[in-house]
Parts: sequence; C-alpha cells; structure tokens
Amino acid sequence: MSETYVTLKIREALTAAQGNRAQAQRVLMSWALEDDQLLRGLCRPFLKAIAGSAIERVARVGSVPAPRPSATGSRAPAPGKGGRALTPQMLDAIISRMGGGQPAPAPQSMRDVLRRPAAAADTPGQDDDPRQAESLKALAAAFRDRR
Repeated sequence: MSETYVTLKIREALTAAQGNRAQAQRVLMSWALEDDQLLRGLCRPFLKAIAGSAIERVARVGSVPAPRPSATGSRAPAPGKGGRALTPQMLDAIISRMGGGQPAPAPQSMRDVLRRPAAAADTPGQDDDPRQAESLKALAAAFRDRR
C-alpha cells in the first residue's frame, strides 16, 4: 500500500512529537509553512469550505475598499509572496481608520493586551464603525504570526 507524502509527513510529525497529538499538530503546522507541497496536500480536502467561508466573510461585511498607498509610497507585499507581517505604515493606517490619533505602543504579549484599560463606552466612533472589527482581526492575526 503506497502512502501519500502528506500521510508520511503526519506520521513523521507524530514520531517527532513522541505520540503527543497537540505537539505533532504544531510540528506539522510549522513544516507546512515551509513546505508548499505539504500545505497544499493538507488544505486540498478543505479548499472548497475555506473559499466559501472567505467569500461569505467578505460578502457579509460588504464591499471592501481598495487599500490606499501609504505616504512613503511603499506597497504591501502581494499575497503568496511570503509577506505575512504588517508594515508599520499598515499598522498606522489601521489605527488611523479606528479613530486613534497616535498609535499606542505595540503590545509585547497577550498579558499587555489584557492589562490595557477598556475604552469608555461613550467614545465616539467606537461601536459605530463596522471596519473596526476587521481592523482588530488584522491586528490580532499580525500579532499571532509574530510568534
């Protein structure tokens, strides 16, 4: 019986993690970020659901405006080109869309985020702007990818 490349890598991750499934999952995810063939093999059975979910998420929010070029003229990396981190200019743009003047210092850990006092409920624009949720999700994803 022939085993596929993905199955072999899964078995290898389980062996490397000494049978610990959670650790094997982390190992396999880190390998998938470096190995396109493994990533494609893992995602292939779920691609229809992933695409449908992405379309539903964007359609729910409404039309998304095209990103404006920053003052420095630098552009965001094209999707799939390895650029996963947000540039400081992108973070500033997100924060300015959220209504903040000067950006707060970037949190170094989740503990810093949790310690930050909550904004007052009567702050104008806090709950009125539907783009805020998307901006916060982008910030959370960038923070998660830094690890």
